[in-house]
Amino acid sequence: MKKFLTLTVFILFLTGCSTAVIPGKQVSVAQDAIAKQEKKIDTTSDELVKNDKGKRIQTAVLAQGIQYSLQQVTNTSIQVETAKNLNERVISIVGSPHLDEIKRIKATIDLLNSSIEEERKKGGELLGQRDSVIDKLQKEKEELKNQYDDQLWQMTDKAKEVAKDSDEKQATIDSMGGMFGLNAVFWGLKKFFFSALTAIIIFVVIFALLRILASVHPAAGAAFSIFNMIGSGILSLIKGLTPKAFELANFTSKDKVDEYKSPLTKIVDVIQELKEKQKESPKKSYVLTEILKRFDNEMDSHEKDLIDDILKEQKWIK
Repeated sequence: MKKFLTLTVFILFLTGCSTAVIPGKQVSVAQDAIAKQEKKIDTTSDELVKNDKGKRIQTAVLAQGIQYSLQQVTNTSIQVETAKNLNERVISIVGSPHLDEIKRIKATIDLLNSSIEEERKKGGELLGQRDSVIDKLQKEKEELKNQYDDQLWQMTDKAKEVAKDSDEKQATIDSMGGMFGLNAVFWGLKKFFFSALTAIIIFVVIFALLRILASVHPAAGAAFSIFNMIGSGILSLIKGLTPKAFELANFTSKDKVDEYKSPLTKIVDVIQELKEKQKESPKKSYVLTEILKRFDNEMDSHEKDLIDDILKEQKWIK
């Protein structure tokens, strides 16, 4: 019974593995592929938004610096006033940066406008650092734009692939509706046949390899024991369903073998013991009655009954 339950669990396990893929799962896989690509595009889009925000901040900072520098001009001309008015409109478009950024750009402008050469040089270094930030933003924007375009093309290709696969599946479904739905039955039987054939081939290959390796490697022998369990379970199932099959096939159960093995072992043991004693005392002889007496002492009542049954079958007693 235990072996039968083990075999049942093993079959259910294989059945569960073979039926793990369902139509809903395939639809989900296609949707997940598109969603995954959309997530990549959204991430790149967010990065582009951050990049644009960074560029606006730098533009606002530079506009504040320009305005601050223009306000320091005395005896302003019409051209300077025009530049200040235009720059104010730039500031209104890009907005005002944080206060600390305004302070930093004003300090840089003061250094650049200084009459001391060392301070102008330091101001140039600070402006160069800001140039590095702006250059990095510009390069990053170009890379993100290219990445965004590539991801859009990939998503388009993925959508085309999913649509093509969906059309093929729909065509298969439509074809199954032919012959009042019998096409689906034939398709299912064909798929079952080839799937079962594949499973059998894999099973046979693994069985053959383990059977060969089991004789030379203990680990392979331990792995092969699962096939012994499967075979034992199948035989137990057959014996339970068709009890007479073993008799018709001339098979004998282990219990029956052990039942007859016990008196046979005692008979052999008694004879071997007398042979050893005969070697020790060659001149001494043992009569049949003494041998039978020893058999009688060694065997229990059940074993004696077995001997009697054999004698009856052989017509020695009635």
